[in-house]
Amino acid sequence: MTSTRGRAAMPVLVAALAAVGALAASSSAAARAAQPRGLPSGHGTAPSASWYWTMAVSSADPNVLVLGTSNGLYRSADGGKTWHSTGPRGIEPTSVVQVGNAIFAGGAAVAPQAGPVTTTASGRTAPHGHPLLAASSDGGRTWRELHPLGLPNVSLQALAVDPGSSAVLYAVLTSGQLYRSTDAGRSFRLVSPKTEQTPWALAVTRGGHFIAGDMDTGSYLSANGKVWQHTDFADRSGSEMVMEYAVQPTDSSRVLLSSEGIEMSTDGGRTWQVALRSNVMFGPVAWAPGTSAVAYAVGFDGSVWRSDDSGERWTEVS
Repeated sequence: MTSTRGRAAMPVLVAALAAVGALAASSSAAARAAQPRGLPSGHGTAPSASWYWTMAVSSADPNVLVLGTSNGLYRSADGGKTWHSTGPRGIEPTSVVQVGNAIFAGGAAVAPQAGPVTTTASGRTAPHGHPLLAASSDGGRTWRELHPLGLPNVSLQALAVDPGSSAVLYAVLTSGQLYRSTDAGRSFRLVSPKTEQTPWALAVTRGGHFIAGDMDTGSYLSANGKVWQHTDFADRSGSEMVMEYAVQPTDSSRVLLSSEGIEMSTDGGRTWQVALRSNVMFGPVAWAPGTSAVAYAVGFDGSVWRSDDSGERWTEVS
């Protein structure tokens, strides 16, 4: 096991994921820079998958993790050392969040041959399919499928919890529509018909402000979910790629962002600094609600990392 401050020493396999395919000839330089890097190598402890989407940590136990991959949901009870399949089958779980005492998983039911990412003229999203929202009240052991009122028949791309109220849940769809629930996911109402960027990642920070981003055009801020301002975020390779955000439960101005390595903001996403330096693309990142100094992240080489000091130092789980 290696402990380091802002540096990852994992070997890197530089390759394009076959599921994503080659970018169109008209793709921008920024899109080409954001081409997924780092195939699962089997060196880490994460379950083998072609895509790592999302992660949540149980509020009852900082060692209980729920991970969303292209092969479905997995649960770990030992801080990411071992994993077991859980949850509904035949789904692409694109977002997992802790909402009060429950863990919510959003995504879509997709055909077995569907790739984990859909590339369109405007950017990349999760695959399209029948939307799915499920919840677990026992730390991810068992799940019940929800059928909320108000959501259209469009794949769920990302979920986000309002740090000011655990009953308020936001959902962005692959269509770009932003919805809000004030009753812990039982019903939703439209907030905005279109987010500024290609829908991908979403988080709510201090004062109910939003931060959103995607793989191709970077990170955005909004005070109301309707008007968005593009920030000047770029990772250490110069790419604007955003994979996932995580907002610290006790300080909603402290945000983690996964890209090439992990970035951290202490001002609600206006500026970013390297927290975990790596040549590997990272996806899932999450804080432990009950132990707010603890955070986890998963790299596309299968490595699982943990921080016990609010994201300042990271240790690989082995």
